[in-house]
Amino acid sequence: MTSGPGYIVAEVTVHDAETYDQYVERSGPVLEKFGARLLAHAFPAAGELVVKEGGRTFERLVIVQFDSLDRVTEFYHSPDYQAVIGLRHESAESHVYHLAGVDS
Repeated sequence: MTSGPGYIVAEVTVHDAETYDQYVERSGPVLEKFGARLLAHAFPAAGELVVKEGGRTFERLVIVQFDSLDRVTEFYHSPDYQAVIGLRHESAESHVYHLAGVDS
């Protein structure tokens, strides 16, 4: 277990905006329930994010903070989130990372 914050970082490219909007709408209350805080939602095309190395291509980057990595895991595997995750899978291509932050 870590004592620092936990994060979800997601690189997302949406191919069905209507379904993805449903995912965002329905996942928001679940994130709130688990005490998550949206730190960034950046779009490279809008100049909000610049990929300097690695050649990754994606439409948006999302960073969400939780109290701990354990809380990230609880959120991700919760019945509430599992009930909506399929909407993201159906509507977007994504790379999702769970990571431990450092204790400051």
